[in-house]
Amino acid sequence: MDKRYSTKRHLASKTGCFYEKPMSIYEIKEYGGLRPNGHCKESLRDRPLVTIITATYNRTEFLEETIHSVISQGYENIEHIIIDGGSTDGTIDVIKKYDDIIDFWISRPDNSMYEAINHGIELARGDIIAVLNSDDKYASPRIIEQVVANFKKYPQIDALYGDLIRLYKNHIRYKRLFQVNYRQYLLSRKGTFVPHSTLFVTRKCIETIGLYDTRYRYASDYDFILRILKDCRIKYFNQPLTYFREHNNSITSACNTIRPETFLILKEHKIDELSKCNQFIMYVYLWSKYKIMNILH
Repeated sequence: MDKRYSTKRHLASKTGCFYEKPMSIYEIKEYGGLRPNGHCKESLRDRPLVTIITATYNRTEFLEETIHSVISQGYENIEHIIIDGGSTDGTIDVIKKYDDIIDFWISRPDNSMYEAINHGIELARGDIIAVLNSDDKYASPRIIEQVVANFKKYPQIDALYGDLIRLYKNHIRYKRLFQVNYRQYLLSRKGTFVPHSTLFVTRKCIETIGLYDTRYRYASDYDFILRILKDCRIKYFNQPLTYFREHNNSITSACNTIRPETFLILKEHKIDELSKCNQFIMYVYLWSKYKIMNILH
């Protein structure tokens, strides 16, 4: 075992861990990683396995930094799965550089980032699951260690999230958040208050709420987190967990595509059954609190 990397500190040789579903059901271009070579992982008594899923498509510029932020973690039981959407720009060459460090990677055409994430969840062996997109990175090498410690400290919770740091080309902005419930998150009308990139969810919670809804190509994480808040127990932790990169090609920069889907999600969660007055009051309260906290920080 090569203990320099978080993904190689606890490996076990085992048959049948490569791929639990028939390979023929997917149009696969290429695949690789530790699992095809029979190296599996599982949760240990004192170290639950944490699976980190990275969905990527044509991201040579940032992907290597994302991979490094995972494999440099100090926690000793991490599984990293990369789902590529059939990149044509050299992304696969970047992934192959880490073929003996990444647990499993696959390249195949998909219809959206969320379809890729669902594929990663189906492949995941961890009891705690997170999504780190290929333009983001963890805020420090101790993040996973701290996340696991918080799950142990609060064994009743099913998910947790924290603050994030927005990473621009020439500067950064720390964004402080706070605990919200289902109703507040719904009435905020956006996903800002539970950042997807800082979210860690137990397998048990995902089995309860289901996978990402692939009807939504751009805002499915908002619906996914609403379902977590509704049916699972989630806790906010006052610390930055990820750097969230802002750039012209990111999904969050495409407001014109996200907004129509958000309206559909709000309707599906029956926001119109709440009075307009209550909607307005809560919306103003939440966004005022957020802006004041971040002005003072």
